[in-house]
Amino acid sequence: VVGLSDEIGFSCGLTDKEQGILRISASFHDIGKIGIPDHILLKPSQLDDAEWAEMKQHPEIGEQIMIATELDGSQQASVVIRHHHEYYNGKGYPDGLAGDEISILSRIISIADRYDAMAVTRTYHQARTHLEIMAILHQETGEKHDPELMEIFCKTIECSKFKAAR
Repeated sequence: VVGLSDEIGFSCGLTDKEQGILRISASFHDIGKIGIPDHILLKPSQLDDAEWAEMKQHPEIGEQIMIATELDGSQQASVVIRHHHEYYNGKGYPDGLAGDEISILSRIISIADRYDAMAVTRTYHQARTHLEIMAILHQETGEKHDPELMEIFCKTIECSKFKAAR
């Protein structure tokens, strides 16, 4: 997620400072999952409503952890971490932000995280091929993902060392 986010950010022309905050945020985007019980994190099947509600707390937990570090850039990174599951159409979580209300850094991490999540085998699914992942991401564009960022991502991923092997 870090490497792919970095490549997308570079393709977007982010400043060095923005790129640094992006790297920190991407590195720790899921740190809040340490506050989620293992029986939920490692569940090999679909989460029920109560489990899903608990899982959806990880961005807020991650925000609080990042703030507590007091590292240089932690304040900015904490907001990016909080919003990495916001959807472009406003139906994400935790705050229901939409479009440009969501930091470009959060929108970048959202795409990179989604690609990565589908490219690797998890307890609840097998890894998908690059073509399968891209088809899903295209379907989600405008709903979950920023259409302009997806255009940049589509060009970036084709020559990326992080492109799914299959």
